[in-house]
Amino acid sequence: MAKAKHTIRIISGTHRSRLLPVLDIDGLRPTGDRVRETLFNWLQLSIAGKTILDVCAGTGALGFEAASRGAKQVTMIDNNHIVINQLKEIKSGFGFDNVDVVHGKAQQFLLGSSVKFDVVFIDPPFVDTLQNTLTEMIAPVINRGGYIYREAPLNSELNKLDKNWQLYRKKTFGQVKIELWKKSPIEN
Repeated sequence: MAKAKHTIRIISGTHRSRLLPVLDIDGLRPTGDRVRETLFNWLQLSIAGKTILDVCAGTGALGFEAASRGAKQVTMIDNNHIVINQLKEIKSGFGFDNVDVVHGKAQQFLLGSSVKFDVVFIDPPFVDTLQNTLTEMIAPVINRGGYIYREAPLNSELNKLDKNWQLYRKKTFGQVKIELWKKSPIEN
């Protein structure tokens, strides 16, 4: 069983300052406080009451932050059973009734999903090449006016989205780049 190597905190909301354990698992890299604070400042009016999808959830930092900030429903997906067990323990311990934890591959979940989401977080392990594949698969399951957040290594090449999307915000933090894309509220 993997042990927690350190913790990160939930920044705001009902569970502000609660600590999330970060397991010592290869490829598990939590989104840092500064990055999460920037992202949730960008999304501040787009989280409460919304449906959120956190693919490649890992530590759950993004999904639990959204749940703490009043998201109506948060679905977290990961394919590592140790990570899933940890996410379920946190969900239960924190009393998050608005969080679903799904064990499986993001691609399979997306192919079988009839649910649409308002905000989707895409932050796979940096050693993975899933970023662009997931972006293409996720675009159809996002509600009009919704958002895709992508986090990737600074030197990676991220695909552009079609004319129904606008690059809303982007920023770099050291060797990490983040992007927030907004889907047009009307069909183009």
